[in-house]
Amino acid sequence: MPSITITVDDRELRRLIANTGGRVEKIIADGVNYGIWNEIGTYKMTAQPFMSPAVEAIRPGWEASFKNQLTDPQVEGVVTKAAFDVERGAKERVRVDTSALQNSIHVVDGDIFTVTFTPLEGGQ
Repeated sequence: MPSITITVDDRELRRLIANTGGRVEKIIADGVNYGIWNEIGTYKMTAQPFMSPAVEAIRPGWEASFKNQLTDPQVEGVVTKAAFDVERGAKERVRVDTSALQNSIHVVDGDIFTVTFTPLEGGQ
């Protein structure tokens, strides 16, 4: 089963979270078997990235948020806001769709702040 993971460099976030003793984890994923092919392309189709540009769009605010020591509730708020900002940005950037991909993009609690595409069985 092919998959691709785009991971935000979260070393500074982990250091800050470790200092506060908290742990905040979110995953932004899609629920269709072809989202990955839109993101990275195929030999028949050029890439039409939607998730990685959404991550890059929030990077400046993300980095600015962690310039200072944050409390646990503040870290939770920043990570949650970033995850939902990526979700919204990815939904806005899906170029060609029947709305199934767009509607399947969602945020869940997870192990690390990451964007993961995992196609279902029968994907390309």
